[in-house]
Amino acid sequence: MSRSRTLVFGCIFCVLTIYGSPTATQAQVNQPDAVQSNYEKTLQQLLAEVRELRLAVQRATFSHTRFQVIIERLRLQQSTIDGVSRQMDMVRAQLADLRNAKPQMEQQIKETEELLERTTDPNGRLDMESRIKSMKATLARFAPEEDRLRNRQTTLESELHNLQAKLNELNSQLDTLFNEMKAP
Repeated sequence: MSRSRTLVFGCIFCVLTIYGSPTATQAQVNQPDAVQSNYEKTLQQLLAEVRELRLAVQRATFSHTRFQVIIERLRLQQSTIDGVSRQMDMVRAQLADLRNAKPQMEQQIKETEELLERTTDPNGRLDMESRIKSMKATLARFAPEEDRLRNRQTTLESELHNLQAKLNELNSQLDTLFNEMKAP
């Protein structure tokens, strides 16, 4: 019996040693609460930071997409402006050619009429009269063509002005977006 008593006391002693006294057990219980509280606080901080990072990534992605859209619109607008500018250059060149050709045509008509007055050959006169008539018909087409080209030039100038205003607006949007990205 003594042996069983010793065995029971030994077991109780081991249990008390392993689990400690009630105050030690209470400290151990309180300590996990403190650790748990720290853990939860750290977890909440990490969660808040992850949310902030997610928002920052979403904002950056949105801004990047806006940058791409605006830059593509700028390219398209510049391409359109370049095309209209080329058309404008062609119209200006055609107007210059027409303005240069008009006095030359008038001079040729004048010279041919003077030559007609001095010519006595009936066949030569008929030929010159036909040439004069053809040159006058060509000269008569110059005025409507010049008007058409001037109207086209005015239209292109207006269109170019509007396109340039749109390009300036896009540049302004890009500057605004860039400044937003710089701001904290």
